[in-house]
Amino acid sequence: MNQEVATALIGLGGAVLGAGATSITTWLSFRHQRRTAKEARLHEVGRLATDTALSKLIELQDLVEASAASSGASRDDREPWERTARMHFRDINLALLRIPSDAVHERLAPTLALAKQYRYAGPRHFHYLHHVQKVSQDMINVLSAYIRDAKLPLPHEDVAAARRSVEAARESERLRYEEMRREYEELRAEEPEEPDDLP
Repeated sequence: MNQEVATALIGLGGAVLGAGATSITTWLSFRHQRRTAKEARLHEVGRLATDTALSKLIELQDLVEASAASSGASRDDREPWERTARMHFRDINLALLRIPSDAVHERLAPTLALAKQYRYAGPRHFHYLHHVQKVSQDMINVLSAYIRDAKLPLPHEDVAAARRSVEAARESERLRYEEMRREYEELRAEEPEEPDDLP
């Protein structure tokens, strides 16, 4: 092989390697830009969702405070604030679903579920309102820490107490229904059979 051919082959190899290196560099740069753009988009979506959830929680607290003056109704009565509170719960849940943080979901999903069980908090609307206020404040604390990029706080003792109270009330309700069903079945067993008049 003469020197001119060898030089040409070396030049061609260098050009191929240079083009390959350029292609790889371009691909890596594009991949990095795409990942950065995705992270920026997720961050923006998360920030807006967190702002929305915080706004709805603050509105819920304002609703609770405004309704506290007329909270003398009994358990069986429905009051207007409950419908509005359910709408807030729905909006808060939708906002939380858009926050790109598993830690926030794991921390707040049980707390939001607890907030929705306010009717197990006591016999009157005063207890319902107090329950919603305590639980929503805990959620505000968590989202405020998340938006500051701080460590998420553990559930407040008020939330733990509310959870125990709700669980006890639900268990009491279950036992009461079981007792009612047992009494009903005993009454049915004691009823005499109706005579069969058919021939």
